[in-house]
Amino acid sequence: MMASNPTSSLPAGIRAYDPNATNAAAAGKNTLGTSAKETQDYFMKMLLAQIQNQDPLNAQDPAQMTSQLTQLNTASGIERLNGSISAMLEQTSAQAFMNNASLIGSQVLAPGYELSLAETGEAGFGLKLASDSARTTVKLMAADGSVIDELSLGALSAGVHSFTWDGAGYDGARAASGRYRLLAEASDGQGTSVTTTSLTQGLVSAVSRTDSGAQLITADGRSLAPVDLFQLSKP
Repeated sequence: MMASNPTSSLPAGIRAYDPNATNAAAAGKNTLGTSAKETQDYFMKMLLAQIQNQDPLNAQDPAQMTSQLTQLNTASGIERLNGSISAMLEQTSAQAFMNNASLIGSQVLAPGYELSLAETGEAGFGLKLASDSARTTVKLMAADGSVIDELSLGALSAGVHSFTWDGAGYDGARAASGRYRLLAEASDGQGTSVTTTSLTQGLVSAVSRTDSGAQLITADGRSLAPVDLFQLSKP
């Protein structure tokens, strides 16, 4: 008896199922559709046509077809999962942005070497010490590098501390409004240097959403990352 060609009566546009073919979708070479769902739909049509038109004496191995279908279902599931995760991350990002908006109007301390002095009032700043100090000083420097004032803060315990500068220079006269740099130095009782981090203070006036996450915008135009905050308070 002559064996019939199982592909001779396939509908136009439907390819024969080849159990030995490489999984093109998994290898990134799928040209049958632009998504796992389209590939799965095409496969189901192909499988149905193959079953209807296969040679009864030379039937295809059902285990091979089941394995291929399982792989396609996995790819489809991963695509749906990725879509769900992307939506969840977007929602989480939006919620975090709204939460950060509640910081507007807060005074915050974050790593930085600048402080802003207004025409009136004091300027706030902070220090973070890695260990206890016996001597702590802070120099206030103008943009040209000249030292305007030097503050002696004495002994400090390890941790975060906040301070204010009244804006007066060495001569007692008020310094011009603007930005000044902090240069902090600390040492313990044996004269060994203590690791010190200068902290800048700012009043949060807005929140900006960027590709790297939310950024807090201070009243004087500086940008701070919420994750870097050491302290915050409502005035």
